[in-house]
Amino acid sequence: MEEFTRVMAEGLQKGNLLLVIVLLVVIVLLNAHKFHPILVERKKHRLKAVEAALNSEWVQGQERVCLQQQAATEHFHAATGIMLEKAPREALLRIYERSAGRLSFVHFKRAMPFVRYEKGEFEVRLGRFDRWMMWAGIGTGLVFVPLSMGVLVWVLYALLAWHSEPLGSWKVWVFLNLGGWASVLSSRSAYSANRVRREIQRQASETNIPDDATNPLANP
Repeated sequence: MEEFTRVMAEGLQKGNLLLVIVLLVVIVLLNAHKFHPILVERKKHRLKAVEAALNSEWVQGQERVCLQQQAATEHFHAATGIMLEKAPREALLRIYERSAGRLSFVHFKRAMPFVRYEKGEFEVRLGRFDRWMMWAGIGTGLVFVPLSMGVLVWVLYALLAWHSEPLGSWKVWVFLNLGGWASVLSSRSAYSANRVRREIQRQASETNIPDDATNPLANP
């Protein structure tokens, strides 16, 4: 870490912003795994606080009922990463169970910005523009990331064969690599929302199938 700090300080002094950006991205990627235990510990702390309140003899009546519901919400949040009250949580679980493994809770979690719970049902509000941006982001990523790998191979070959790097090659690699991954990651939420939307539509169509269509013997 001290070496990263020294090189970054030199980059700032020389005005090499590209080097600073690359180092910051590398530092974040190398330390990303350290953030997960912190988030998990925060969830456990909230859950322990609710359970401690439930164990108190001073908590009775409606207050205990509210704390029990909050405990169930915190348990669900700790298990799935989704914070929902009882009614929408049960509706989500019904969709999940009927999906028969086609959808994981990860997709429900990512889709939450596009999901609304109204009149006892989930509605995914994903417009045409959102879907267009989703496919544009995925397509851009699928093009930019392989291109960035090609540029990297080309640069390494130039360094080994000619002992010099092509002009501006590292800038092109950083632009393609970061731009590609950023495009893919920014599309994940809409992609998951689209999958949830299609699954809800599939389940609704199965529910609306007439009994005569599901029972051929009813029409001899």
